[in-house]
Amino acid sequence: MTLKIKTLSLNDTPPTLPPNTVIPRSQQVCDDVVRLWKEEPAAEDLPIDSLYRRIIDRNQEWSISREHFLEVIKRHNLVYDENSPSSRCYDKMIEFPPCDVKQWNKEGMYEIRDCQDAQDKNGKGRGVYALKHFKKGDMIFEEKLPIVIIPPMEKLELMSKGKCCTLCGKSLYELSTHYIMMNGLDCNDCTAVWCSKNCKKMDSCRHSFLKHVNLKKRNHWYKFENFCKEKNFVAGYSVGIIYATILLNKKNRDSIKTKYESLAQVSQRIRIESSDSTNIGGTLDASSGAQSTNNDDDSGPESVWEQAYKLFKETFPTLNADEGFSLDDFLLDIGKFNINQLEGQIYHLYSFINHNCEPNIRYEIDSKLCLRVFARKPIQPGEELLTTYVNPLHGVKLRRRALKVNWGFLCQCARCENGNSQKIGIPSPPDSLTKDNVSISIPKLKITLQEGSNRRKSSMRDKRPDLTELLKNGKEFDLEIPDNLGSVRARRRTSVRFDENVSFAIEE
Repeated sequence: MTLKIKTLSLNDTPPTLPPNTVIPRSQQVCDDVVRLWKEEPAAEDLPIDSLYRRIIDRNQEWSISREHFLEVIKRHNLVYDENSPSSRCYDKMIEFPPCDVKQWNKEGMYEIRDCQDAQDKNGKGRGVYALKHFKKGDMIFEEKLPIVIIPPMEKLELMSKGKCCTLCGKSLYELSTHYIMMNGLDCNDCTAVWCSKNCKKMDSCRHSFLKHVNLKKRNHWYKFENFCKEKNFVAGYSVGIIYATILLNKKNRDSIKTKYESLAQVSQRIRIESSDSTNIGGTLDASSGAQSTNNDDDSGPESVWEQAYKLFKETFPTLNADEGFSLDDFLLDIGKFNINQLEGQIYHLYSFINHNCEPNIRYEIDSKLCLRVFARKPIQPGEELLTTYVNPLHGVKLRRRALKVNWGFLCQCARCENGNSQKIGIPSPPDSLTKDNVSISIPKLKITLQEGSNRRKSSMRDKRPDLTELLKNGKEFDLEIPDNLGSVRARRRTSVRFDENVSFAIEE
């Protein structure tokens, strides 16, 4: 008698795909991977097979093979060797425009100068150094306002309805209509409302140009603003606000322009090539609230950039005519904003401070957008002021990935180097340890398991014959069936001891 092996599923119903099965786009796959890593930092150490299963469990409607999954995350820089020279860093491509930084130093307090290790490790170019001893908690400096106040893009709808300040975005629920009218905090030509006379005064130079319908230029800005809002193009919108302020604020134009042009810069096109994900859960420009400038067909952000640039030129035609403002110039400004912004604003002096995962300073920003920097530990004269660009509570892999994606360098601070060298693993059991003699020692508790002790054994394992024996004698065996199967239509729960498939021998 000839026997052959046949495999069937143990499930009561044949496997079927969910009714709404979809093939995910590459960007969706990357987004969910980095979202999982943010939710569960330990998941970043999962093997590829385990990571693939986790993603499929989270998105059961997805239809994607393991091979395609691996190809996607490799192509989007989610699988790389952190210490490999091939890891795409762009810190050497960041430009530091020449400028006289001494004009922003404060005698006896701090100074801006070239870093001693300018081309070493993280490729620092300039830094801020202490000139006196600061005790823990001392305020080192403050910046009353950012270079340009950028109204938060996510509050544009509320601003148009007069629910929050048109300049700073502060909620107006505490201000009565009577108070607003008596203090002249509303606009006579539109629905804009300001939270204070100071905000109204600072916004007066650009508000009428950008917001009033009776001006022809406003139509172009309205299109540009709405396009950036639709695409969540925070950096594009912010660059537009900065240029509008430089062009319209005649009183402070030179000061604003000088400070803005002194900032480090790199093209957004270079940055996007090193991105892991540009959507929710991703690390690229996540701190500014930007989600994605990609299209639904995975075609990338180029078409979005080109359309935004076209609308930008229509809004500021003199800029293109006088200075030959190109798409590359526009992308350089986008990259400049992204690497220098702090909570959606650019603070000039703070933008010169470099990163360390164990910073010696901390900052606070109040409701008036005033930035104050404090010493979080004693700082000696000549010591560099260091902040953290990322959440210091994150693991070393997530910190390094966020820094590499957003600022182009692989962090090699002492904390990252120590954390990368300390791998948590499961030690191999000693040779003397066997299943017949196991000792577990806990303070004030010792448990010893000897052979013959009452250990739970599977009745299924006892009754199931060896497959080799089955092939020899052709005998059949029965599987235990639970007495209570529940509803007839209910799908039996998958066994936790066996695979979903079972192999058995049949006659040919």
